[in-house]
Amino acid sequence: MTFRRTVLKLAAAGVVAAGTLGMAASANAETSWSIGIGVPGAVVSEPPPVYYEPAPVYTPPPTYYQAPPPVRYQQPAYSVPPPVYYEPDSRWEERRAERREWRRRQWEREQRRRYYEER
Repeated sequence: MTFRRTVLKLAAAGVVAAGTLGMAASANAETSWSIGIGVPGAVVSEPPPVYYEPAPVYTPPPTYYQAPPPVRYQQPAYSVPPPVYYEPDSRWEERRAERREWRRRQWEREQRRRYYEER
């Protein structure tokens, strides 16, 4: 049993020495670490997270569309109606002639009245 105790003491001294060296190194490197003694053997805390590059994303190639040709509209020959000439209303012409005649008679009456007034 003495051999076992000696080995255990040496192992404990080695763990303490390694811990002391580790503390000095961690103080310089500004990192943290721990040793768990609750289970058989030494347990070191989990390593820092590892960066995994995301999987590449493949997209379909861009699709290029040709612009449609310009739209041209051709004016059909029948789009502009031909000019329409209307014959004047015959009643309108009759009224115009009657009015002209009435004015002529009025003028003659006025002339006769003046003629007789001056005598």
